[in-house]
Amino acid sequence: MRFLKFIGYYFVGIIGILLVSVSPALFKMGEFLSLSSYTTQLQRLISQLRHPEEWVYETRFRSEPLFDYLWEPYLYSMTVLTSGILVGFSLAVLLAIITILIPNWAKTLLKRITSVFESVPDLLLAFGIQLFIVWFYKQTGLLVVDFVSVGSEKIYGLPILVLSVLPMLTMYKIMTLLFEEEMTKSYVGLVKSKGIEKVTILFVHVFRNIFKSAFYNSKIIVWGSLSSLLIIEYIFNMNGITSAFLSNFQPIVSFMILLLIFTPFFFVYQGTEMLLFKEDEKTEEVLKMNTFLSFGNVSFRIKWLGDVFKEIGAHFKNMKFLMGFSIIFIILCSSIVYTLTADPLIEKFYHITDESGKLVSAAPHTPEFVFLGTDALGFSIFDQLMVGAKYTIAFAAIIAFLRMILGFLFAVPFVFFLPLKVQKVMEKLIDSLHFLPMTIIALLLLRPVLMMPLDTGFKTSEMERILYQGVILTLLAVPLVMTLFGNEFKLLMREEYVASTKILGGSSLHLLWKQLLPHLSARMGVIFGQQFIQTLLIFIHLGVFNIFFGGTKINRRDPPTSTTFEWSGMIGSAKDSLMTGRWWLIIPVLLGFMVLIVSMQMIIQGIKEVQQVRVGVPLEKNSFWKNIFQRRSRYQRRVPEPQEESFVLVKEKERKSS
Repeated sequence: MRFLKFIGYYFVGIIGILLVSVSPALFKMGEFLSLSSYTTQLQRLISQLRHPEEWVYETRFRSEPLFDYLWEPYLYSMTVLTSGILVGFSLAVLLAIITILIPNWAKTLLKRITSVFESVPDLLLAFGIQLFIVWFYKQTGLLVVDFVSVGSEKIYGLPILVLSVLPMLTMYKIMTLLFEEEMTKSYVGLVKSKGIEKVTILFVHVFRNIFKSAFYNSKIIVWGSLSSLLIIEYIFNMNGITSAFLSNFQPIVSFMILLLIFTPFFFVYQGTEMLLFKEDEKTEEVLKMNTFLSFGNVSFRIKWLGDVFKEIGAHFKNMKFLMGFSIIFIILCSSIVYTLTADPLIEKFYHITDESGKLVSAAPHTPEFVFLGTDALGFSIFDQLMVGAKYTIAFAAIIAFLRMILGFLFAVPFVFFLPLKVQKVMEKLIDSLHFLPMTIIALLLLRPVLMMPLDTGFKTSEMERILYQGVILTLLAVPLVMTLFGNEFKLLMREEYVASTKILGGSSLHLLWKQLLPHLSARMGVIFGQQFIQTLLIFIHLGVFNIFFGGTKINRRDPPTSTTFEWSGMIGSAKDSLMTGRWWLIIPVLLGFMVLIVSMQMIIQGIKEVQQVRVGVPLEKNSFWKNIFQRRSRYQRRVPEPQEESFVLVKEKERKSS
């Protein structure tokens, strides 16, 4: 029975891949959302799949059997990907265990170092390592490791290292949080009272209890790593699956690439889940809510609204939350004010001459002549940063907010009103998205609309393109957020206070608003922050492939440019600048993304700290340096030697008094 379910879920995932692979047909011949073209292309793809002799990869010069062409790049990409993930997860577990065992001052230092590295986009990390290797080679004449692939040669070390950073940092934070929460459980205190060492408690008891939660969280990490693989292959010029995908957007090619990526991860995760995690037969009974509704009176709603504002206000008392929010808010307001007052909006510098009229600089101008320099067309980098900041922040926040709200709203009927069997089928269909690179799917859906045709120009308005891109980037993540909230609902419905509310006759709306939503409020803030950061990273990834927010203007003479001056457009038009020595074209915008990511990480950390205080996880409130000085002064204190007169025997005292 389990084997049949396994095969059934696999075919459900294949159906999802099939529907995604033909999505570019919605925009054939300049049409917008052409269902007839989509249906025709879908039928043609199904017909091709029935005839293996039609599985060919067409290049400009020849046609080759599809699997023969894809197999070697696929093995190369999967070797780098799986190695990077395994290295990252192994280091994350090791660092998390070390963090629990080391003193608090060292723990604080380690967490801050990892937070700094987590804010570095994978694009900047890859560029930075490449530049360091080049600089070291110039200084010493020693090439430590190959930093780019040339021709048919393959490089492994550096791509695996860069790819392992994201899984390591993300899993480290998850494991540390799970360890700290689990160490507050009552059974840990009982085991400690028996004199068992902390290391034994950690490995024998705690690690086993958090494995399931860490396993499910790893799916999100794998999903992010799949998108990072495309960027890393592009930066290191690797002849992997990315080059095969970008060279041919035929539906049969897209389908096979997505299927090859999806299959091994599905077998590993779904196989592990079915073999090790038993399904709870009481789940359906636990998830049942009382069928009647009770909306209550207006005062109840006003009181609930007041509780919401009180909840938000409590987070502003946390210094990390306040600092992160203030930085993002100041950048957003500055961009809006600058856009309304600047004239011209984007200043252009053609040629720069000295007092005698002699030409001293031509575009692109360095920061020596123009503040932050200019791009290849002479447009000021500073002006573009100021104008584009509002688009980057506003649309990332809107997309993240819509993902969170829609995911929450869909999770309620999904968990509480659909039969459990239907939920299982939908979960497995949605689960397949964890094993598909979001960047590839976004490229398939966005490229036909956002890339301007050379001959005809755009046939859609800028507002239509912005709305379309916002809808696509929102809907791609809503199913995953929905299942995430659904799992949170299922965990909360097992709590004793929920069962008591149901027995006492609490309505479904009362249970949702008064019992479930307050416990999910902090989690919703964390999910919003995570989705905000993921949206920024998707902007960066799409920018590398010249897919800019609002549209990409193309002509035969100049590099691609953005219609909105959003920050990802600056990355796309200058992605090769570091290797040519024109660092000012891309470093400022990458630092801008880092500031936004660090600020949102501070907000997320602030939310987590407020939540941890509520559940009883002890927090270290002192700073790193204060901890060191306190430890030093503590060790410097000397206990005075006891004097003989300090000891008084009770019986002797009683005898003297009598």
